[in-house]
Amino acid sequence: MSLQGAASAPPEDLVVATPERVAFRFETAGLGSRFTAQLIDLLVLWGVLLALGLASFGVIGGLVGQPAIAAVIFLVTGFLSFWAYWILPEALWSGQTLGKRVLHLRVIDARGGPVTAGQAVIRNLLRIVDFLPASYALGTVVIFSTARNQRLGDLAAGTVVIRERVAVRLADLEAAQPDTAAATEPGPRAGPRLDPRLERFVRAYAQRRPGLAYERRVQLAAEAEPALRAALPDVVAAAGPLAALDRLADQALA
Repeated sequence: MSLQGAASAPPEDLVVATPERVAFRFETAGLGSRFTAQLIDLLVLWGVLLALGLASFGVIGGLVGQPAIAAVIFLVTGFLSFWAYWILPEALWSGQTLGKRVLHLRVIDARGGPVTAGQAVIRNLLRIVDFLPASYALGTVVIFSTARNQRLGDLAAGTVVIRERVAVRLADLEAAQPDTAAATEPGPRAGPRLDPRLERFVRAYAQRRPGLAYERRVQLAAEAEPALRAALPDVVAAAGPLAALDRLADQALA
């Protein structure tokens, strides 16, 4: 993510503007990182299928003494496990499979929000089409030909695969010195006086916080720490920048 304007973002990046006029920039994942993540997933999936095969033919087949029944059980459980491995983690684990998590990739909605269960189903069911004629040949061609590195499953589901390792850029949120006059002004105050740019960022963060993974929230808070320390020095010192960012977000939603 970035607070830089959309004009400075590369064409393959996804830029989402919020009502507060804050531009969140996501770097889309390329073919190399996606291939590596999928290779990890396939190795894990082959391990799962191997375990199912050993359980079906070695244990169940030995108990019932019917290889045909063991084969049917393996085919059914293997089929369900194959699709469940791709769909369930993305639907329940904020758009990540194990391979994507290792490579710091994530599937999100093309409008910048979290991926939904329906989108996870659609994009993964279309893996069959992307695989044609072999080895994801069609999917590779489509990824190279689309501006945001989307395969057919992504285009149909309205999703984008992004890199999470790119830190948010908050260089324009340099810590502002506290307003001395405001600090000495009598009367109750609802919260700290914020730099307008930090205030816009906090409001955008508050709206998107439910869909952000904890690791992403920590990263955002760490990058914004200078501005947060200027606004809530006691909170940052006692509980860290994420606690300060969450407190400001709660106040923005109040």
